[in-house]
Amino acid sequence: MITESEPIARALDAAASLWPEAADNRTELLRKILAEGLNVVNNKAADQSAARLAAIEKLVSISRGMWPADFDEQRKSEWAE
Repeated sequence: MITESEPIARALDAAASLWPEAADNRTELLRKILAEGLNVVNNKAADQSAARLAAIEKLVSISRGMWPADFDEQRKSEWAE
């Protein structure tokens, strides 16, 4: 249940102009607004994930070659001595 405050009423009125077929059904307009909002949120989340993945890939490429190929074996041999 949502109280139709002034900002929500304005949003519903604006939605009525976007979806005139639902203009007389405020519940349906609210569903459409929520669906649009979900698309925005999902797209932003996907963009954020992609940006994080790109940052990780950049760090991986920067650090590639930082240590010799046999670094792990060298490190382990130092502990064995």
